[in-house]
Amino acid sequence: MSNNMRMLIDNLWDEATLSVATGTEVSSLPVANSQVYGRSKTAAITPNGAGTSQFTFELDALQLIDGLVLYRHWLSDLATWRVELFDDVGLTGTQVYDSGTVPAVATKTLGELDWLVDTLVVSVFGNWPFKFSQCWLAPTFARSGRITITDNAARDGLHEFDRVFLGRSFKPTFNFSYGHQHQWLSAEAQRVTAAQSVFSTDRPRNRRFAFALDYLSDQERPHMSEAFRTVGITKDFFISMFPQAGGRTEIEYAMSAKFVSNPALTGTFFNNFTAPIEVREA
Repeated sequence: MSNNMRMLIDNLWDEATLSVATGTEVSSLPVANSQVYGRSKTAAITPNGAGTSQFTFELDALQLIDGLVLYRHWLSDLATWRVELFDDVGLTGTQVYDSGTVPAVATKTLGELDWLVDTLVVSVFGNWPFKFSQCWLAPTFARSGRITITDNAARDGLHEFDRVFLGRSFKPTFNFSYGHQHQWLSAEAQRVTAAQSVFSTDRPRNRRFAFALDYLSDQERPHMSEAFRTVGITKDFFISMFPQAGGRTEIEYAMSAKFVSNPALTGTFFNNFTAPIEVREA
C-alpha cells in the first residue's frame, strides 16, 4: 500500500446508523455526537466491568473503505482497539477486514525515546490535550462494522471521543513536493513593558500544514476538484501526510483539518496539474 499522503474527505461516518453494543451510552453524550463537527460535541460510553465498549455502524450501501480514524479521544496509553468490517448489514455476511486487537495509542519509535528518562513503551502524544487512533487498510467494500475498545484506565472511567472519520482516502500518485510546512499556531500575543520585560498569556495551540501537489494527472484532477467542492472551507476532514510512518512524525503530521482557502488547480503542461494547499487544525 502506498505511503503517500492521504486525505479522507468524504466522511461516510456522518451518514451511518450507529448503535452501542457493549457498555452503556451516556445519554447526554450519545455516539451520534461523533457525526457532528465541534469540539463540544463529545460522545461517551461507560465500559462494562471488563473495561470494554463496542459500538457499531451500518451504511446504506456497500462502500469502498481504506481508513477509519477515532479522533480526539481520552483513552489511556494502555488502551487497545479492534476494527472489524462486514460486507452485509448487521455485522453479517463475510468479515472482510479485522485489524485484530492492537494498541489504540501510538508509541515513540526507538529513535525518539529519551533514554534513561522514558519508559521502554511511551506514548508519542506526551502532554497533548487529546489523542487519536488511525486504522489504514487496503481498499475494501463494506456495509457494516464494529469498533471494540478495551481500557480500564480511561479518563473519568469513560471511553470518550469527539469524531470518527471513515471512508476512502485520496492518495496522489506522486507525493507532495519538497518545501512543505508544519506550524503551531495560537492566539498568543507578546506585550513589552516599559522596562522591556516581555509577557504573554498561554493559549491553546493548533497546527497548520502547507504543501503543494505539483504532479496531479488528468485522471486525478477531477477527484481532487470534487474533494475541494465537497468540503470547501466549511467541512472538516482528516489528513495524514506521513501515514504509517510511525512515531511522532506520523502523529504531528496527521489531524482533523479544514482548508484555509479553496485551492486552485492549475494546468502546467500536458496531463499535469498543480494544487497549492493550506489547511489548519479543526
